[in-house]
Parts: sequence; C-alpha cells; structure tokens
Amino acid sequence: MVIPWYKDGMKSVAKVAVSVPRRTLALVERARRRTGKSRSAVVTEALEAWLKAGSVNDADRKYAEAYLREPERIEERTAIAVGAVATWERWD
Repeated sequence: MVIPWYKDGMKSVAKVAVSVPRRTLALVERARRRTGKSRSAVVTEALEAWLKAGSVNDADRKYAEAYLREPERIEERTAIAVGAVATWERWD
C-alpha cells in the first residue's frame, strides 16, 4: 500500500506531537489495527475530514440544521415523487 503523501519520502510530511485522552487513543488504536492503517494515516484522514467539514458554508449548514429539526413529511415526499414520475414515459 502506498500512502499518496508518503510516496516521495519524508519531504512532504511533518512530525507533530499532540496530547490525546487515553481512552480516545485506545479506541483509535483498536480501529486502526482492524483496518490495517498506520496511526499517521488515521490522523491525517481525521484532520482532512475536519478541514473539509469546515468548508460547508453558512447557508448549507442552516439548511441542514433546519431539515434535521423539521424533516419533510411523508405527504410531501409522496407528492414530489408523484410529480417526478408523472413526466416519465411508459415502459411497456
């Protein structure tokens, strides 16, 4: 397995020391062993996911939060589906 950021050697990476709660580290260690990933790969993936999550703009975040508070009702979903299917040609 070649880790993309590692293929050119250590030139493209930096070592970092961080403090992590023991319980969190134990869970991470168990999960990474199960998946066969290195600790560096797991931490890198987590940091990249965190950065990506921060790229959601305010409007999208507000929409998602509102939807979670009040998801569409079954009647609304049915009406949307019926409207979409109404334009389809018959298959027979």
